[in-house]
Amino acid sequence: MLGSDDFFYVGGSPSTADLPGSPVSNNFMGCLKEVVYKNNDVRLELSRLAKQGDPKMKIHGVVAFKCENVATLDPITFETPESFISLPKWNAKKTGSISFDFRTTEPNGLILFSHGKPRHQKDAKHPQMVKVDFFAIEMLDGHLYLLLDMGSGTIKIKALQKKVNDGEWYHVDFQRDGRSGTISVNTLRTPYTAPGESEILDLDDDLYLGGLPENKAGLVFPTEVWTALLNYGYVGCIRDLFIDGQSKDIRQMAEIQSTAGVKPSCSRETAKPCLSNPCKNNGVCRDGWNRYVCDCSGTGYLGRSCEREATILSYDGSMFMKIQLPVVMHTEAEDVSLRFRSQRAYGILMATTSRESADTLRLELDAGRVKLTVNLDCIRINCNSSKGPETLFAGYNLNDNEWHTVRVVRRGKSLKLMVDDQQAMTGQMAGDHTRLEFHNIETGIITERRYLSSVPSNFIGHLQSLTFNGMAYIDLCKNGDIDYCELNARFGFRNIIADPVTFKTKASYVALATLQAYTSMHLFFQFKTTSLDGLILYNSGDGNDFIVVELVKGYLHYVFDLGNGANLIKGSSNKPLNDNQWHNVMISRDTNNLHTVKIDNKITTQSTAGARNLDLKSDLYIGGVAKEMYKSLPKLVHAKEGFQGCLASVDLNGRLPDLISDALFCNGQIERGCEVALMKADLQGPSTTCQEDSCANQGVCLQQWDGFSCDCSMTSFSGPLCNDPGTTYIFSKGGGQITYTWPPNDRPSTRADRLAIGFSTVQKEAVLVRVDSSTGLGDYLELHIHQGKIGVKFNVGTDDISIEEINAIINDGKYHVVRFTRSGGNATLQVDNWPVIERYPAGRQLTIFNSQATIKIGGKERGHPFQGQLSGLYYNGLKVLNMAAENDANIVIEGNVRLVGEVPSSMTTESTATAMQSEMSTSVMETTTTLATSTARRGKTPTKEPIGQTTDDILVASAECPSDDEDIDPCEPSSGGLGYSLTEDLRLDCKGHSRALATVLSR
Repeated sequence: MLGSDDFFYVGGSPSTADLPGSPVSNNFMGCLKEVVYKNNDVRLELSRLAKQGDPKMKIHGVVAFKCENVATLDPITFETPESFISLPKWNAKKTGSISFDFRTTEPNGLILFSHGKPRHQKDAKHPQMVKVDFFAIEMLDGHLYLLLDMGSGTIKIKALQKKVNDGEWYHVDFQRDGRSGTISVNTLRTPYTAPGESEILDLDDDLYLGGLPENKAGLVFPTEVWTALLNYGYVGCIRDLFIDGQSKDIRQMAEIQSTAGVKPSCSRETAKPCLSNPCKNNGVCRDGWNRYVCDCSGTGYLGRSCEREATILSYDGSMFMKIQLPVVMHTEAEDVSLRFRSQRAYGILMATTSRESADTLRLELDAGRVKLTVNLDCIRINCNSSKGPETLFAGYNLNDNEWHTVRVVRRGKSLKLMVDDQQAMTGQMAGDHTRLEFHNIETGIITERRYLSSVPSNFIGHLQSLTFNGMAYIDLCKNGDIDYCELNARFGFRNIIADPVTFKTKASYVALATLQAYTSMHLFFQFKTTSLDGLILYNSGDGNDFIVVELVKGYLHYVFDLGNGANLIKGSSNKPLNDNQWHNVMISRDTNNLHTVKIDNKITTQSTAGARNLDLKSDLYIGGVAKEMYKSLPKLVHAKEGFQGCLASVDLNGRLPDLISDALFCNGQIERGCEVALMKADLQGPSTTCQEDSCANQGVCLQQWDGFSCDCSMTSFSGPLCNDPGTTYIFSKGGGQITYTWPPNDRPSTRADRLAIGFSTVQKEAVLVRVDSSTGLGDYLELHIHQGKIGVKFNVGTDDISIEEINAIINDGKYHVVRFTRSGGNATLQVDNWPVIERYPAGRQLTIFNSQATIKIGGKERGHPFQGQLSGLYYNGLKVLNMAAENDANIVIEGNVRLVGEVPSSMTTESTATAMQSEMSTSVMETTTTLATSTARRGKTPTKEPIGQTTDDILVASAECPSDDEDIDPCEPSSGGLGYSLTEDLRLDCKGHSRALATVLSR
């Protein structure tokens, strides 16, 4: 019997999911005719009473008292991971329900997500954590998960044990009442009860369907919602979305929001997209939902089809790229991939670092292997169980100067490390803690060192395709898509000659602390000489133990004794190595006594039996030994004198010594750098007269009495030979501008102009540089990109004159150099090495560009702001970007503009003192310091001379301790160096002058 307090619902209810015994959660859509309730003598014509407006009847929503076609809830397809729909805030504090159907073949994707107001957690275990109420439904590895937190703890429920990415339709129904509820898939229900006491789900943001907006400012992603932090958007179909019993027309919402990548239908293509081999450059194809998905991680390319070449960064041991994230990140899942190429057995590849803890996910080269370290600093946050960092190793002999691909996948406690196509190494983390905290993603050098017990060696080599949770950071940084990266590593592939030193005579040598090579050894160095013979390296030890590297008749010999008698291994090379070219040498010994000598690309190996340990005790001599020592060298050693030539990039088991600053003592004439003039005077090297290729990148060779110099003005490059990058600024999203203003009394008027600049961008429209005359005159010159082509437009009083290179596409993300000259109304334009274009306008032209007032770089105020990098701007004798970097008083910088090579703003005092004092703030490329005047670290007066360099190499000073800062104390090398302590001792320097020398003592 119906009582006076009972309700009779027709077509639905305010909360259908909460009706006792209700098997559904959605309200009815369609037509009902002559709805009548009969019970014995009671007859209620409900539809008639409602139409007549009977006071006992209440109508909610839109009800039409006629049968008409009801708009169907059309399905929609999310075609890309970036597509999404924003729904109004879900007000479901105490109770609520959501149901929908979905269909996909993709394994991962965020389907629904919303969160509440951020609040700082009071728990002392997680003082930095921002907590929010949240609700999410996501797919991971084909499984459907419900995630819910009402402030008292998170629940994560697998809705179904089977995978649901088989392309079939699945109906999902979520219902909650306070702390309890169910999640059902195709009527298979899984109940849940949330922890704690809170029964209120306080959501304050939009409810996102299918993914998240690109601009995530203001959004808070709980660490438990892995798809949000991994940037996995949903690709597939959704239909019949009901929220609290009310249908939602998501097709109409997508149209209103003009959402890209959302299609108002759902169909499954029968043909498999990968059959057409859409992935280029050996990308690995996977069939998705009506699309192909290319894994480009092992290719060196990016893009949907691996069609775009990924940017390479070159590191010389003093270089870095640091991503300083806008907010502190907390993650429980990471996808990391990168490619590297190096000849060094040790060096940091990538690390997340925190300013508040020892948390890190770190990849490094360790004895030629890739080492993964994950430390969640469980002790700091007072975890119940912690066993310290987890480590995995993968690969072997990866310091072979070939490209290698590294992939890391972490899901909670599960770790997976893969190198190239080798079998994955897996591990399971101990303890209950799974949250990784980080403020930075660092490459090349770890600058955030406060919580590190040991610091990995700085990286020397090349990185490419660094992707962290879907973000390709190297290319994002280069293209200006993010404004929170700092770097001085060099874009593009460049040969690296690190810390070069010249031994000017065969009597010159240095002594370092004992080589640590007891159980194994990895040595690397580069050399360049015209001498046939010479001792390069020598260290003696207990008994008969010793190691020698020498040149004999132009060929390299590696001689050693582990206690079983001396052995000689001759390095393999097609011709003598005294050809005045740089050669790379790698010598290693593993724990099984396998000795490897690699010279350039030639490898020689030999195994020895018996003793396995090399017990060295005395000093390590580089470049030779004292004259009286040669007669007592072991019999297999041929050397009677030292090495004369250049040594560089010395790496002793991952330690990168400065052969001058770290020397215990030294003898003879030793100088930093490897100069052309020096090679001519002492080593019968190449001539110092101007040759066709003396200056790189179209630099102009200027013959001088004692050599030559290069005019790099119109190249965008710098350095003695125009092969060093010019001063570079990155212009990020939102635009920025660098403005140079001539003083009012010093405004030039010119009949001819010269302009050159280097740039890389992917923009089709942008203004790079504009020069304007004083107000009211109207003369101007503008360098711009239009429809992906570079052009110049100018007016010196008559008409606008334009010149454009229509054949060269320059918005391809690659580095280009443009050169423009004007003489009166005539002009020339050249892009890279394309033919020079000439423009001779008809008629009489005015010729003078009057009263030039400003140079504006970046185009922000012109409505087409440039995004990307600009380098080496030259205009009529002014190097404006150099002046900006030197804080010239006539220059104003505004907007999102960053100088490449700035010191990381969050560098700690300890970091600065140990690794990056002079290298980050001055151009070591332009400084050579001779030992006679600068070996003592206090009160020295460095001399500056140009470094002659005949190849397109990076030629750098020490990566460990600066040698050209006048006001700093002797620095203690980090563990990336040799790990020495310093004391003062009175000795003779390499040219015989008495001085105080920082003596290096083994710890």
